[in-house]
Amino acid sequence: MVAVLSPLRHHRFVVPETELVPEIRKTGHRLADLAVAFSALFVSLCSLGIALHHGRTMQRLVEANSRPFIQITTSNGQPAADSPLGQALSVLISNPGAGAARVERFSILVDDKPVKDIDEALLRLAGLPTDTKDESAVLGPMTYSAVAPSYLKAGSDQPVLFWPRTAGNAAVWDKYATAGLNRVKFEACYCSIFDECWVENSHRFKPTAVPSCS
Repeated sequence: MVAVLSPLRHHRFVVPETELVPEIRKTGHRLADLAVAFSALFVSLCSLGIALHHGRTMQRLVEANSRPFIQITTSNGQPAADSPLGQALSVLISNPGAGAARVERFSILVDDKPVKDIDEALLRLAGLPTDTKDESAVLGPMTYSAVAPSYLKAGSDQPVLFWPRTAGNAAVWDKYATAGLNRVKFEACYCSIFDECWVENSHRFKPTAVPSCS
C-alpha cells in the first residue's frame, strides 16, 4: 500500500508505507508463551549448529580431495629377474595422493642424525672420513636428484638416487646393501595447497602432521 500526498506545484510524491511486522500472538498464559519462545530459540540454535557442522564437513571434504600423500621407496639393490640392469640401489619419492605436494625440505639421516648430502652418508657407512679425497672414485657412478624445494603433482614420482654396483665401489656398496638400508633414512617435509604439512620418513608408512616445514 502507498500513501499519496496532495499535489504540490504540480508534483506528486509517492511515499511507501512502512510494513509492520506482525507480532506473535500471545496466549495470555505466561508459561505457555515462554515455552513457545524457548522452542523457537531451540529450533534456531539447532539450525545454526547443523549449518556449522555442514560447513565443516564440506571444508574437510575439499581438503581430503586436495590432500597429497608422499611416499619414499628404497630398493634392496637386487635387480628384477627380467631386468637387463645389474645390481643398483635406488630411492624414489612419489605422490599417490589426490593433490599436489609442495616439498619444502628433504633430509638424509644416518643413525637418526642429519648429514649434508648422500656422499657424506655413504662415506660414514663405509667407515671413511667425510673429507676423503677422490670420493667419486670410492663411491663410483651415482645419480642423485635434489628434491626440495619442488612441487610433486598427484600421481607422479621422482627418482632421488640411483647407485649401481661396480668393481670399484663394491666394498662401499656392499656395506650399504647389508647394513646401510637400516641405518640410512630419507625424510621429506611437504605441505598441501591449504598449508597443511606432514613429515614422511622412508622407514615409516604413515606421515606425521606438523604445524609447518620451517
